[in-house]
Amino acid sequence: MKLSSSESWEVEPGDLVRWRPVPVGEAEGTSTPISESERFHLAAVAAGQPGWMALTLDFPKSLDPDRLGAVVGEVVGRHDVLRGHYVRTPDSGFARLLHPAAAVEAGVQEACPDRDARDLGARLAREISETCDPFGPLPHFLAAVIRPDSTTLICAFDHCYVDARSLSLLTWEICELMAGRGLPPAESGLDALRRMAEVEASVPPDDPRVAEWGSFLTAAGWRVPEFPLDLGVATGAALPVGTMVRTLLSAEDAARFSATVGGVGARTYPALLSCAGKAIRAVGGPREVATVVPAGTGAGPGCVCWSVGNAPLLIWSDGDLAPAMARNTERLANALPLAGIGLTPVFAAYGDRLRPSRNDVFMMSYVDYTRVPAPAGEVTVRQVSCQKPTDTAQWWFWRDEDGIHVRVRYPDTERAVQVLAETLDEMTALVGSVLRAGGSAGGP
Repeated sequence: MKLSSSESWEVEPGDLVRWRPVPVGEAEGTSTPISESERFHLAAVAAGQPGWMALTLDFPKSLDPDRLGAVVGEVVGRHDVLRGHYVRTPDSGFARLLHPAAAVEAGVQEACPDRDARDLGARLAREISETCDPFGPLPHFLAAVIRPDSTTLICAFDHCYVDARSLSLLTWEICELMAGRGLPPAESGLDALRRMAEVEASVPPDDPRVAEWGSFLTAAGWRVPEFPLDLGVATGAALPVGTMVRTLLSAEDAARFSATVGGVGARTYPALLSCAGKAIRAVGGPREVATVVPAGTGAGPGCVCWSVGNAPLLIWSDGDLAPAMARNTERLANALPLAGIGLTPVFAAYGDRLRPSRNDVFMMSYVDYTRVPAPAGEVTVRQVSCQKPTDTAQWWFWRDEDGIHVRVRYPDTERAVQVLAETLDEMTALVGSVLRAGGSAGGP
């Protein structure tokens, strides 16, 4: 899996075919409540801000469009979350409706009017933004670009339907079906979301995890975390997004990095966070970097839904790197259970104390795609995120068969480009120092 962004998306032209997913049967309400994350996201969409995620699969041969359409139709229809949509309620809230089945209308293949890869990527991004409206039935964008010797399949969804884990599962399912293999029964994403909601509703105000959130917010000055260096964006403003992508470690070096940090009592993800935190510190940041780390909660490996919780983390960024990595490994282990209670009890306890700062949240995510089923065959898979205005930086680390990489999205100012380039340069040097130290007796 590779991560990219729509503002720099390139798709080689060819013949374009689109399929329209259509509901089968009357929609009914569900007993699955709307989560706080969904509520915030839907409010942003209702205000005109798109929030979609696209999955692209590049196959090294020309594929039959009828076969592709049948496969994507089967994948969409088998997952209950993908058969749902949202409606506004009289109390200015949202509710979820569900169709019992889904089908895909046959697509029409025609030559792409765009003959430039960047132009076609931009047009696809516009069409996805127009299509992926969660307030309409089955608002999914399903298309392929078919060439004489290759095919790009594009499946895009509003974020309310999918997360990174879901896209990885859909990749595997599509490739299995294209290879003629059957799939196990799908797990219910709605059931997973319902279980998560029941957990949130059962959290008492005196739960120690709520208190831990309070301690974090106190240390953060009761502000929702924002990137701790000036990115040249005035409070209240939001600017078009820019993206930096770097490979930090090759596959071989990633294995050495994990083994080396394990020798000092650390794990890969918090070791990367430690390198990032110390890099931020070196460029002028604080001794402790307040951030939010997404964490999977409640969803089994076979279901599609947005099941990511949020864990608060203070990254220790001072002193020597080895003890910082061990310290942050312990901090992350203690923080991850806090994602399990959801945001509802946190806002109930502390919402009136929070001080508005930025619209977006400074988060640092990590996904290890080597731990999930990989598609068979020579298929290149990408996750494309939509372009929307932002006012702070967000980081995504990921590990795949090629190594460990990072994507940073930020408000596109000269100041942000300078600061984040310096930070990533510093981080790359720190990661390299871990590898060099790993060859010595003393460790990092």
